[in-house]
Order: sequence, then C-alpha cells, then structure tokens
Amino acid sequence: MKHHFYHFHARTFLWRRILTEEMLSFLLVFLVLVAPASAITRLQERSLLMYSSAPGATTSYKVSFGYLSTTAVGSIDMLVCYDPIPYMPCVTPTGFDMSHATLSDQSGEGGFGITTQTTNHIILSRPPSMPVASGLSSYTLSGVVNPTDNGQSFSIRLRTHSTIDATGSQIDAGSVRGRVTNEGVVIETQVPPMLIFCLARQVDDFCTGTDDTYYTDMGELSSDSTLTAQSQMAVGTNASGGFAITASGTPLAAGTNVIDSPDTPTESKKGTNQFGINLVANNEPVVGEDPDGPFANAVASSDYSVPNKYKFVSGDVVAYSPNVSLMKKFTVSYIVNSSEDLRAGVYTTTITYLASGRF
Repeated sequence: MKHHFYHFHARTFLWRRILTEEMLSFLLVFLVLVAPASAITRLQERSLLMYSSAPGATTSYKVSFGYLSTTAVGSIDMLVCYDPIPYMPCVTPTGFDMSHATLSDQSGEGGFGITTQTTNHIILSRPPSMPVASGLSSYTLSGVVNPTDNGQSFSIRLRTHSTIDATGSQIDAGSVRGRVTNEGVVIETQVPPMLIFCLARQVDDFCTGTDDTYYTDMGELSSDSTLTAQSQMAVGTNASGGFAITASGTPLAAGTNVIDSPDTPTESKKGTNQFGINLVANNEPVVGEDPDGPFANAVASSDYSVPNKYKFVSGDVVAYSPNVSLMKKFTVSYIVNSSEDLRAGVYTTTITYLASGRF
C-alpha cells in the first residue's frame, strides 16, 4: 500500500504594489496550459484634473492619457463608477451628473465629439484613425456636476475602441480616480499597479472566494492505474508587462525513493514511475479543464499546454501574459504513475506557485 500526498504553496510578489496576495499550500500535482492570443494594453500616464473638488459643484474635468496601441481609434468610452475595476459592478457616485457636459477642449489626439451621454457615461467619437500624437492627449469636459459624497473616492473607467460607438473589442484600457472635499482642494491622481492571485483546489471567478482546501490524498499507487488530481488558480493584473507564474518543488518521494518527473512533455505511462502536470483538459487520463476567462493574452506556457502530455521542472514558468490581463482561471492537472518494483512508502511533495507582476 502506497499513499501519495501533495502540498501546494502559493506566493504573490509585486515590484511595486500588490493589491491581493495569497499564500497557499496544496497537496497535489498540477499542470498548466493555455492558448495565446489577444493584446489589450494600458493607457499610459493617466490623470484626472478637477477644476473644483467641492461637493455638488458644477465644474470641468480634464482627463489625460497617452495612447500605446497603434490600432485605429474611433471612440473613447468614459464610465464613472465608484470602483475602478472594469469587471466589477458600476455604481454611479451619489449626486454625480455629466448628462449636460460639453467637450470644451481637446489636445493631442483630437477630432472627437460627444455622441452618447448619460448621467455617468460619455462616449467621444470620430472617424477611426491611427493615433499619431506624441505624449499625452487631454479631453476637457465642462458642466460636470461633482458627487455630493465626500467620504468616498470615485473613478472614470476608460476604454478606446476602433468603432465610433465604443462597441466591439477594446484597444486600450485604464482608470483614473478623484474625490470631492469640503476644503476645495484640486485632486489629480491615477490608479496604482495591482496584481490579483488566488489558489486552492477550487477558486471562484475573479478570486472572490476559494474552497480553502490545499491538501489532497491521491490514494493508493498501483502499476495498473494512474492517480489524478487537480487544483485551480486565478490571476489578473493591470501591469503593462503582464504577469508570470512559476511552479517550484520536488518530485514525489518517500525517504530516498523518488518518483521522477519528465523534463519534456510526455504521455502518461502506466507501470512507470512518473509525476507530471499540465494546464489543459485531458482524456488520457480524464482530468483537468482548459483555461477559463475572456482575456486570451493570458496563457499557459507551451510545455504545459499540450493535452495528454505532462511535465514538471522546478522553476518553470507555467502561465503568463505579455501585457494587461484582468482575470483568467487555470486548472492544474496532476498525474502519478508507479512501477511494480516501487518501494512501499508515503510519497509526498510540496509545490510552490509564485505570481509576479511585470510593472
């Protein structure tokens, strides 16, 4: 009788600031996989200048940022909410009103006019054209009514689109923040860098919760069968350089007896000593799921994204994004095979996942 246990640790590091940090342990074997694609970038050097910060005052807002993508831009979407995160519910700040605002000035990348306008939402449009202005572009909205609640900051969520009505895929995105005050101080600010990362046997979308399970007993080893297990992790960042998740640890071992891991993607082979992971759905054996989430630029590394092939090399990057990726969920699959002559024992390992933002 041989029993197999896995421990998992998850750490999150940022160069500048970490919004959410999780350190988790898991008893299991995990595989990472994803398919590469899109590139959503962050608007550069974003700022908001409020000409008056008095609660309820009618004033002007100057929104400034730098374009990064070289895709033709036809519209700028401005949505005012308490929360700056684009996938969170939008609650309009109390007393805020931009339904009668006008675009009184624009500099840098110009030619825009207001085409859609509600209490907390404005769309600026122009015939789609490639951004050519260097440095910052600014857009001044006059006739904006400040929020009346001075106890909470608010945000303007920004998106650019190729279409003239802010439909379809976004090009660049970002947020700026402001706050009203009784002292009438002018506020200029921007959203700081952040990284969200969570890990457990099961995690909720957007890391809103986990099942708080970080240990798995995979059962009894046999040369006639393959043991399987899986865990999940979710990650998102507004870092312009994206994120990277590394996996570190040792193969399963009981004392000096070791179940080795292949250093190249390899099929599961019953009757051999083998431990490996990947991050995709598999049918030999049936285990795992494909990555889940709309941001296709967050992917599993190539060696960990081949269905039915497994690998584990300590220190490998198992998932990454080259730029901004707001949330993506990865399911890690673990497989263990054993030979007939494997010595009896309790085989265990600890795998550590580290998520880093590239700010």
